[in-house]
Amino acid sequence: MADAAVAPSRFLGLAPEDRSAIEDLVARFAHYSDYADWDALAKLYVPEIVTELEGMPVSYSGIAAQVEHAKISDRQTQGKNRHYNFNLFIDVAEGEVVAHYYFMNVNAGAKPMAAQIVTSGRMRDTVVKTADGWKIARRRVSFDQAFDLDW
Repeated sequence: MADAAVAPSRFLGLAPEDRSAIEDLVARFAHYSDYADWDALAKLYVPEIVTELEGMPVSYSGIAAQVEHAKISDRQTQGKNRHYNFNLFIDVAEGEVVAHYYFMNVNAGAKPMAAQIVTSGRMRDTVVKTADGWKIARRRVSFDQAFDLDW
């Protein structure tokens, strides 16, 4: 992958408080999505947000589509959908700020020992600073597993 190796100089373009705010943005996505705070989730995106699922003929355009996707996941897992994000780094290059991180999507289950890893992979969120703070403008999702999304 061309963007897998990132030169250290590409990390220098953001103030520490901006880096912290972007890390917080990624964490808030998981919490708001997983605990059905749809209004707060909607505020994390710019209106023209696009999420692309690499290797699938599926994408979600606009805030309403992002929230609807989260609602469907919530219904399918009876409120037990969980996103775990880790190994985050932020890349600044060619006028774009991109948060790169791994994710693991888990169905938490209803009782101990019932949790299941559903899928894992990599996310790349292009983020922009607005008057209301940092927001997700584009999300690219690469899955570790091959599957068909049936909804």
